[in-house]
This record gives sequence, C-alpha cells and structure tokens, in this order.
Amino acid sequence: MKDVAVVSYCRTGIAKAQRGALNSTHGIPMTAHVLRGAVKRAGVDPAEIEDVVIGCGLPEGATGHNVARNAALEAGFGEGTPGITVNRYCGSGLSAASIVANRIASGEATVAIAGGVENISLVQFNLNVNGFFYEPLQQRMPAVWWTMNQTADFVAKKYGVSREAQDAYVVRSQQRVAAATAAGKFADEIVPFTTKMKVTDKATGATHEREVTLDRDEGPRPDTTLAGLAALKTVYPGGTTTAGNASQLSDGAAAVVMMEAGEAARRGLPILGLFRGMQLAAVAPEEMSIAITPAIRKLMKHHELAMADVDLWELHEAYAVTTLYNQEQLQTPWETTNVNGGAIALGHPYGMSGIRYLGSTLLELARRGRRRAVVGVCTAGGMATAAYLERP
Repeated sequence: MKDVAVVSYCRTGIAKAQRGALNSTHGIPMTAHVLRGAVKRAGVDPAEIEDVVIGCGLPEGATGHNVARNAALEAGFGEGTPGITVNRYCGSGLSAASIVANRIASGEATVAIAGGVENISLVQFNLNVNGFFYEPLQQRMPAVWWTMNQTADFVAKKYGVSREAQDAYVVRSQQRVAAATAAGKFADEIVPFTTKMKVTDKATGATHEREVTLDRDEGPRPDTTLAGLAALKTVYPGGTTTAGNASQLSDGAAAVVMMEAGEAARRGLPILGLFRGMQLAAVAPEEMSIAITPAIRKLMKHHELAMADVDLWELHEAYAVTTLYNQEQLQTPWETTNVNGGAIALGHPYGMSGIRYLGSTLLELARRGRRRAVVGVCTAGGMATAAYLERP
C-alpha cells in the first residue's frame, strides 16, 4: 500500500447560519471556491484531479444533485473530472478523506480532492420530510430520530456531566479560539470568499442582498463568561444543553488535495502530512456523543499506537458534553487536546468539519514540530469516525 500525503488545505470562513455571510450562497459555488483554492495551494494542474469526494451532512436542495461533481464543473476542472457526494452526517468529511486515501493507497488514483460542505441556512430549515420517519423502526428505536440536543442531554444525565462542567469547558474553549485567532492560525486556513448575503431589516422585515467578503470566522465570542452561560435557558426543561454549550449552526466548505506521497516528494510539493487511516465505531443512537471513544480505541489498536505516541488530540465539540465525556474516558492531556478550541466557538458545518479538523490539525503539528495526531468526530445515529494523521 502506498502512503497518502495531504499537499494542501483551505477553507472558507465559518459563517453563522441564517444570519451570516453565506446565508444565501448555493453549495456549488461555495464548494467550487475551496476546490480552486486547494488546487492553487497544492500547485497542481486541475486537469490532474482524478476524483472529487465531498462530504455533506444534508445532501439535498442547495447541497444536493451531487454537489461534488457540479462543484468540480463550476471550479473549471473540466468535464472529465468525476465527483461523488458522501453522507455520514458529521463524519462525512473524514469519510470523504478516507475514500480518497484508500483509492490512492491502493494505486487506483494518484491525486484527488476530499472536501466537505454544508449550507445549513438554505437546507436544514427547508428539509424534505416526506417519508422522513419509518414507523416500524421508530417504534422499536425512537432515538434514531431524536435531535442531537436530546442525545446530548441523555449522555450528560446518564454519565453525570454537569451543566457547570460543560459551561466551564466552553469558557476555556472560547479562550483558546480567541488566542488562535489572535495568532493568525485560522487566517492561514481561510481563502476569502466574496458573495452576496441576504440582509433583513428588523423593523420592516424587508430583505435585500449585499455583497460581502467572508475572510474570518463569524462565530467566536471571546467575551464569553460563566455568568453569561449560566443565564441561558436550556433547550429542553430539566436538561443541560443550551445555545452556549452546543456547537453553532453554521455554513462553510473546506478541501484538501491528497496525493501519493512518493509522487508529491518527487515534485517537491509541500507535504502537510500523511493520512494514515480511519476507523469507525457505533453505539446506541441515544448515546451519540460517546462513540468517539470506541472509535479512537479501535484506531489506536489498529495502528499499534500508545497514548504517549500521540502529540495532538482533536475531540469533536458537537457539544461540551461530547468533549468532556471522551476526554475523561481516553484520558487525553488537556494541554494537547483541542488546543485551538473547537466547534462550539467556531461553528460546525456538518460535512465540512472533518476536513477542517484534518487540515488544521496537520498545520498545528507543523507549528509545534510534532509528529502524530488523532482526530475523533461523533456523528448522528450513534456513530463516530476517527483518523490517524502523521507528519513524515
């Protein structure tokens, strides 16, 4: 099997759903923008791209009709560039990367793109729910159709993760995001995107379009305090999940160019790191948040990794309870876990997030001069994806 190198990474800024810069941007131009950006950063000819695999949590409407293929066409890659859109909800991005990596490792391809996109603004609030529920399974396993807020509350109650612990974690995560932003770490990832945003006049309800350039993440709140978080109402009575300790609904896209490592080295391309592999796990649907732990344990066993071998950990912030539970179970050191904060502050465009974790973690390994990282992302339905990344 051949080694698989990540030779470039870029993303849009992460915009607030409905209220942000991407609230009326179709998934095709959004994805095409990062495809062009990733190819440009890699220094490869678009005609060389043998496949475009895009993860999307809600692949319908503005991100439907095989957004991967259509975005490749919009990006100017040519009629000969195929594409496929894959869905594993929040694990879609890492799943896209795994598909590309496996094709390259087996020799089926030499260079391809993995990416992720989500426009929650245009899709989630307009879902086609015709036939959405399947009554026989719903009666046996109602949690299959629970909201993620319900699963977060369930896990917090079952495993004793308090509201106070969740809120304290959020303050620390917001502070880490603020420090990373101030250091220019996220700016290194972002390719500014000029688009048209829908603006609504609060007084009259009238709407109009305004041209904007998204060159930063809109979600972070560096002034977050414990008192402010404690004042927020819970989503459900008696629960612990609030708007403050859950990941933000957001829009965005990201992409990486992946190449057979030997070929990348021969060309002298900038190898950000190697994608060593992905493993999966699944638990009861109502316990979605906890699936990261078995996925990472399976990954580490497969690659014969010890805890001391891992220099950076990225444990998805679907909710504060998600990170807190999995960090406690895995006993990852806080000084190397989610070092630049996460999705609670930055936002979580479902299909994009796995690609963001992949690219940003490799960049952080390089900054620290370290070698190995593990990324874990839980996903709806009680599943999780975990990836092993390495700098050569």
